[in-house]
Amino acid sequence: METQSDSELISANILRLIRLPDLISICNALLGFLAILILLTGGGGLGALKDALVVILSAAVIDGLDGLVSRRIERSLMGRYLDSLADMVSFGVAPPVAAFVFMSTYAHPVTAVCSAYMVCGMLRLARFDARGARATVAFTVEGGSDRVEGDDEDENEDENEDENFEGFPITGSAVFLASFMLLALQLCIVPPSSLSILLCVLMAILCILMTSRIRYENLRDIRIAIPLGCIFSSLILFYSLHSPLFIYPTAIITALTALYISSPAFYHPKSFNLTR
Repeated sequence: METQSDSELISANILRLIRLPDLISICNALLGFLAILILLTGGGGLGALKDALVVILSAAVIDGLDGLVSRRIERSLMGRYLDSLADMVSFGVAPPVAAFVFMSTYAHPVTAVCSAYMVCGMLRLARFDARGARATVAFTVEGGSDRVEGDDEDENEDENEDENFEGFPITGSAVFLASFMLLALQLCIVPPSSLSILLCVLMAILCILMTSRIRYENLRDIRIAIPLGCIFSSLILFYSLHSPLFIYPTAIITALTALYISSPAFYHPKSFNLTR
């Protein structure tokens, strides 16, 4: 069924549909594209790889700002779709490209793992958008004649969509990978071969988590968002100033993301079932 929003999207000039959240999403996508360009033109150097990883983390900050603006200032008809497309570039394509450069010595197995990560990220975003579109259509339909068996159960799940994510968010996966690789490159405490194996294992785990039905808390609380923004900003600032102090916020981000990955075991133990 075509909704009023769909009609406006079809009939209106696309430039007139652009709102502030859309501009922020475009910035997000441009940062992801910039990270890929840095990796392609950097010749596999460590400096270029670090630069690309920091750009990916910067895209995560912009992505968080996008959500904040759309909830508190202005909404957009194209927001959901544009945000997912931007996320795909910055968090679905750029991180596995960075991982491939990081582990380029083992080209064949790394290609498979990086490809799997990209596909799982794409599926994660598609499921998120499909559930959101279904909830929107269900809200506009009057009466119950079009319901099918199982609709009530799905509807109950959709009610909690704003509070929980189903599957680990792709942004969180990208932040964990980027911060982990940046930390590993800076510290150099693990042999490259062992580090590559560990990174492949971590990417495989993230693939499973992104496509799982495990519930993750939606971290929208301003009391959480502001401290996280400060940590990310300090990392970007210290790195821009070529200060070695950027390693500390990087370590904090890696640790906090790892804690978030394991959080359903404490808050939603019943959802920690990969076969549901």
